[in-house]
Amino acid sequence: TIDLYFDRKQWYQRRVRAELASESRKRRKFWLGVGFVGCVVGSVAVAGPFVTPALRKHCLPYLPATENTIRLVFGELKGCKGPFIDLGSGDGRVVIEAAKQGYTAAHGIELNVWLVLYSRLRSLFSGTSRQTKFYRADLWKTDLSKYKSIV
Repeated sequence: TIDLYFDRKQWYQRRVRAELASESRKRRKFWLGVGFVGCVVGSVAVAGPFVTPALRKHCLPYLPATENTIRLVFGELKGCKGPFIDLGSGDGRVVIEAAKQGYTAAHGIELNVWLVLYSRLRSLFSGTSRQTKFYRADLWKTDLSKYKSIV
């Protein structure tokens, strides 16, 4: 009877350990699934705003201006001061540089709302937020008559 008692006790202990291990595996699988879904949702949230413009009727890709391009643009605009606008301003590099070079008003027009928000944030960090304005607008419907320099 003592052997039977120890056998039952060992059997019960093994069963409890197996159930605990099974619960641990279930929890681990659940949290791995949650982590995977979170990564997918996060990736879509970050990449989506940059991919969705390609799905529009008129696809206009986002190509950031290089330092050389900015230098060439302002080389051509040398001596021009006054209101400045960049059509399709993207991340706002050209507009921020215009504000740094002393244009009275530097505005950017962009279709992608995420790039407009990024431009505003970038302008804030560069210290030019008072001189710059970024708008989400269609460049074909924007009144350009008040601008002296249009890029």
